[in-house]
Amino acid sequence: METRSRTGQQVRRIEQKWGFGLAPIKPDVQRGRVEAARTVLATVTQGHHAALGRLDDLSTVKGLFTRTHEKDQWDWFTVCAQLGYPSLKEARQTSGTLHHLRRCLRDANWQAAAVAAATLEKIGLPDRLRDFVTGTSAPLNGHGFVYVLSTREARETLKIGYTDRDPLTRAKEINSATGVVIPWGVRGAWMVPHARRVEADVHALLADYRVRRDREFFHMPFSEAAHVIEEYVVKAR
Repeated sequence: METRSRTGQQVRRIEQKWGFGLAPIKPDVQRGRVEAARTVLATVTQGHHAALGRLDDLSTVKGLFTRTHEKDQWDWFTVCAQLGYPSLKEARQTSGTLHHLRRCLRDANWQAAAVAAATLEKIGLPDRLRDFVTGTSAPLNGHGFVYVLSTREARETLKIGYTDRDPLTRAKEINSATGVVIPWGVRGAWMVPHARRVEADVHALLADYRVRRDREFFHMPFSEAAHVIEEYVVKAR
């Protein structure tokens, strides 16, 4: 947003309170999502009858997982944290299988619905939804995160770092620091063992894009950085 000062000079105002992906969830929206998660949990663990008359709940939960892999909503990373940081592969598979399950239930194809529900159980969806419903944080089990931050105003200036804690908390700490005028948003985060070592390896792989050798800033498209990090993480598993 731009306004004019008393001298006629244009002044750019920063209106957003949160970095992209970090928006908090409104209480009424969260209540609706939790109820939808209860429906899906019952459908997967108890049978298709739990979803009768509530098929939109499957679409709601599908949308949560879609958010985490498309990364295109103001609350995407907040949701990702609530879901316990599913991997890109898991989020895509869960979203696609929920979509398939809804179609099977709509068409009264109970056998195919049972197969889809078994797939979701194998993926681990019930545990994720139980934690989502209760607001339980996922245990890190010695893992940390490599994360990528940027701002909407300078999308190709990337801050690539690591944390051994919750990256949602880390991003908020960075944004609360003195001198941060435009909030940083989370563009991506990968749960990894030995996060500090992975960060160093990623920095080495992206050395040609580094702005300063003593700082963790890189100038490059996020899609290219994400491809390098994802490829590294997959190979390291």
